[in-house]
Amino acid sequence: MFKNLNTGALGHGASFEDTVRLAREHGFGGVDPDLGYAKEKGVSVVKDLCAKSNLKLGGFGLAVKWRENDSDKDYAESLQNFIGDCKIAAELGVTRCSTWVMPCSNKLTYKQYFDMFVTRMRPIAQILNGYGQHLGLEFIGPRTLRASQKHGFIYTMDGMRAAACAIGTGNVGFLLDCWHWYTAQSTVTDIEQLDAKEVVYVHLNDAPAGVHVNDQVDNKRELPGTGVIDLKGFLGALKKIGYDGPCTVEPFNQAVREMKVDAAVKATAASLDKVWKW
Repeated sequence: MFKNLNTGALGHGASFEDTVRLAREHGFGGVDPDLGYAKEKGVSVVKDLCAKSNLKLGGFGLAVKWRENDSDKDYAESLQNFIGDCKIAAELGVTRCSTWVMPCSNKLTYKQYFDMFVTRMRPIAQILNGYGQHLGLEFIGPRTLRASQKHGFIYTMDGMRAAACAIGTGNVGFLLDCWHWYTAQSTVTDIEQLDAKEVVYVHLNDAPAGVHVNDQVDNKRELPGTGVIDLKGFLGALKKIGYDGPCTVEPFNQAVREMKVDAAVKATAASLDKVWKW
């Protein structure tokens, strides 16, 4: 696995060229591709930029309108556009696509949500499968978020693993975020029981001290290193099962957002250095 930089995950915007520069200067091993940039400038330009900086390419986000408030028409149209994303990603050699899944709804019961989710995700996964790509689904763990709406939905590793089985295409696994792993009160053993191919993409961060796990709020996180989340165990388990993909910091932290982008990346790199030992 490798340290991966996505400035958007830090709350900052940066061009692809600047992201590559920042990753190189601060010791990251990879960056996520900018598919729009690749379409405009060409796949060879992206590959050359990364090769010159000795950087790998991580993963791309799922740009399909599949959620409960998206119409069937919007879903179908975005699904067709998504094929172009998969094609460019495949040309770049990128095999990892991911999205997050809301763990509750005011509109849909658990069964209604599950049926919609599986029905819409299966064609997405089939398209990705045709390009040799995998889909990572992120379960969202905090109790405080689930309690905010009428109906609950998947918020655990086991629940999302069952959904992947129901989708049934063989290329669906996790976007595994240590924050949600922690707030869902999962364990190191839960990770160790996975096959490496089930982990498509990884997010790293930490939690504020002095807050009970049941009271943690999703958008109030910290950079890795507070010691609240067992990142040594989390990363050690990923290494044990043979995960070899990107690890991207996503702190949802106001102080990081208020920094200049260069300072934010520097602080992120320093935080990773604290925990990149297992």
